[in-house]
Amino acid sequence: MNQRINSYKELKFWQKAREVSLLIVRLTRELPNERITWIIIDQILRSSFSVGANVAEGFGKYKGKEYARFLQMALGSARETGYWLELLKDIYPKYSGKLDKILLLNTEVIKMLVVSLKSLRKS
Repeated sequence: MNQRINSYKELKFWQKAREVSLLIVRLTRELPNERITWIIIDQILRSSFSVGANVAEGFGKYKGKEYARFLQMALGSARETGYWLELLKDIYPKYSGKLDKILLLNTEVIKMLVVSLKSLRKS
């Protein structure tokens, strides 16, 4: 039995994307106060926030190709977020455990977005 989704907040990939963003915000408060950190933090916050924001905006235009376009942008931002997380791991190995947790969750978001996009393209 299919249930109609009434809000983007009901979408599992939006919920997980939001969790990724919140975990990143919390982690950034712990990172060293260095110029390179500021640059990466700026980029990773933008990319991680963009995932959920694009899903939310696209949901309001819940029509095939237009919605898929927003999910595609969200997917690109999720992949960019993964890049910045990996870079932080290399620069600050001390935070590898926390970063691995966020990376795993971010990978789940990516997989869910890919599945949703494939489903939209079939319909």
